[in-house]
Amino acid sequence: MNEEGNGRTERKIRLNRKAVLVAIAVAVGIAVVCFTVVALLPRPQGRFFDAPLRSFLTGLGLLAVATPPLIAGLLLKRRAETSPYFEEGFIRAVFNIFGFVCLVLGLICVGLSVWALLKRLLGPG
Repeated sequence: MNEEGNGRTERKIRLNRKAVLVAIAVAVGIAVVCFTVVALLPRPQGRFFDAPLRSFLTGLGLLAVATPPLIAGLLLKRRAETSPYFEEGFIRAVFNIFGFVCLVLGLICVGLSVWALLKRLLGPG
C-alpha cells in the first residue's frame, strides 16, 4: 500500500542506525587517511594538479568529507517531514549544499588526476 502526498507516491527508505554510523565512520576514516597521506607526500615539482596521486587522494578525501553531511541531510529530511517548523529544513539545506559542494570538488579533483595521468601516458612530458 503506497502513501500519497500531493498526487505522487513516495517510497519510504528504512535506514539501519548501525549501518549509518558505520558509513559515517568509514567516510571520516578515509578522509583522515587521504589528507594525511597528501600532507606527507613530498612537494610536487610542478603544479599541484599535475601530480595524479596527490590529486586523486585529495578528490577521494573530499568525496569522503561529502558523505556525512549528505547522510545527515537525508536523515533530517525524514525527521522534518512531520515538523511544522522551518528550522530543520534550513539546516538540512545547509548540510545538503555543503555535501554537494564537497562532492563536486571531489569529482573535479578525481577528473583532474585522470587528466594528468592520461597526459603523462599519451603526451611527451
